[in-house]
Amino acid sequence: MALMQAPGGPSPGQTCALILIFTVLLQALCVAVTYVYFTNELKQFAETDCQGLMSGQQRGSVLPP
Repeated sequence: MALMQAPGGPSPGQTCALILIFTVLLQALCVAVTYVYFTNELKQFAETDCQGLMSGQQRGSVLPP
């Protein structure tokens, strides 16, 4: 059984290329969102960690209180 294609429709190669481009763009968007999220989390972690070190309240610190 052969697939019947409507005249004037996109070819299978064009469809495959569009799907590939869409998936690559979607992946790039996900990577960008993940990068922004973890960059902000790392900044917050570094700020709270530094504040804990400065006040001497961090548990397991190698610096004497």
